[in-house]
Order: sequence, then C-alpha cells, then structure tokens
Amino acid sequence: MMLGLTIKEVLDSFILCAKSRYVVLFVYTWPAFIAYVLASSASPPMAVLEVVRIIIAVTMVAFSVYFYNDLTDIQDDIKNKEMGNPTPASRPIGNGMITEGRLKKYIVVSGVIGLIFAYSLNLRVLALQSLYLFLGLLYSTEPIRLKKRFLMKQIIIAAGCILSILTGAMTVGVFTPPIMYMIVIHFILIMGLNPIMDVRDIRGDKIVGVKSIPVIWGPEFTVRLYFVSLFAVGAATLIGYSQLGFNTAMPILVLLILAGWLYVSLPLLKRWDDPVFLDAIVSKKIFPFYLVLQLVPLIGILNLPF
Repeated sequence: MMLGLTIKEVLDSFILCAKSRYVVLFVYTWPAFIAYVLASSASPPMAVLEVVRIIIAVTMVAFSVYFYNDLTDIQDDIKNKEMGNPTPASRPIGNGMITEGRLKKYIVVSGVIGLIFAYSLNLRVLALQSLYLFLGLLYSTEPIRLKKRFLMKQIIIAAGCILSILTGAMTVGVFTPPIMYMIVIHFILIMGLNPIMDVRDIRGDKIVGVKSIPVIWGPEFTVRLYFVSLFAVGAATLIGYSQLGFNTAMPILVLLILAGWLYVSLPLLKRWDDPVFLDAIVSKKIFPFYLVLQLVPLIGILNLPF
C-alpha cells in the first residue's frame, strides 16, 4: 500500500496516469516490438518471454520519463489552459486527480521496474534504456530543460524512439537494413508530426518560453512541414527499398498508407488553430496510420512470389 491506499487504488491511479500518456505505446513500445521481430527474422526465433520483457522495459521507462515531464510541466499546463487549450491540464496531475507526491513515486517505481527488466535482457538494452532515462531528465529538468530549446524537443523524442528501436534489435543482437529503415522513417515522421501538437500549445508556449517550431517559424509553416514529412517518407521508401532488401509489395503498401494518411490530414489545413479538434484528429485518425505504417517492414521482408 502507498500512504494508506489499497493496492487497487494505487493501480487504478497508476492506470489513470498511464492512460493520459497512451502515446508511449505508439511511439516507443510498438517500434521496439517491431524491431525485435525484424531482428529475430535474421537470427534466433522470437521468444515470448523476451517479448514481454521488452514491452515492460520500454513502456515503464517511457512512462517514468513522461510522468516526470507531467510533474515539471504542471504550471505551464495550467497557463496553457488559461490560453484556451485544456488538453495538457486535463491530465491527472493537472486536474487534481492525483497528488504530486504520488506521481513522484510512480516516476521512481516505473523507472526502476523498466531498468530491471532491461537488465534482465542484456547490458546493451540496459545501457540504451538508461540513456533514454537520462535524456528524459535533461528534457524536463531546469535549468537545462531541453524541451524549451529550439528543435531539441523533437530531437529528444526522436532519440527516445530510436533508442526503443535499438532496444528491440539489441535484445537479439542483430542490426539489419530494415532496422535502419525504421530509424530513418521514425526520425522523419517525429520531426514532422510532433510539431503539429505544438501548434495546439503555441499561445501557452510563447508565455512560458518554449521555443517550439510553431513559435519560431509559425503554425502555417509547421503544418506544411508535417505534410512534407509524409512525402519524404514516401520518397525515401521508393528510393531505398530495393537496396534494403525489401520486396516490391513494401513500397506499394507504404504509398497506399500515406495516401490515406494525407487524406485524413487535410482538415488540418483549415482548422489547425482549434486545439481540441487538432488533438482529436491526431489521436483518432492520424495515429492509426502511424501504427499501421510500422507493420510494413515486416511485410517487406517476406519472400513473396513477386
């Protein structure tokens, strides 16, 4: 128990915090799993226990990083709410559903559990997840607080995703061309997709001193950058798929997915200044395409008869 709370109450409030940061599963856990499957195809077969340990290690370390960010962002989130963006302050710590003391415990416990499971895999995985935890501290901790520095927010998030991909690969100890493709594609997408969410926070970010891409280059440029990143993914796939050993079905699938992704993204051109709408379209329409796109390398390594 924690401060007189029952185990059920502790778990319920932890799940509440985790739900508010479900993006962890898309940006870190899912890529780590895909990378593990890709690496296993070139080495020993997959092991169920390894999969479970990877999922727990990557997810818990990422939760620790994001919970810590929520803790340090509480005042900024309140200011954002005052500026008309209720989304950040709707998280459990922001709306008073969980205390700072309890969130601090979740930060420590999540990080420790994640590192223990990382260590249980191998020392390379432990090093990768420890590095991500360290970057998470630099991202949120004053006076460094990389989150507020121009381009560093996107770079740190991209680095965390890349470390997750490497975690999946290094669990097996194999680094293949498809793994490199995953790294390149995720870097492009995060650098283009993440700033869209910063458009939602632009007014509050200006007040608290966050030098995001929308603040420095403007929201219209940020929306254009987002669309350019999708075209860049398609171009990179067409140019490099054969050199990376993928089959011909792979670029066709990528282009079809990107076409659907672009279609559902078109409303952003007119309603980028509505934070509630923007948050809804990203979470309900855009993220599913991001999730499916990550499956394509698995199809690309299949030995198809064409």
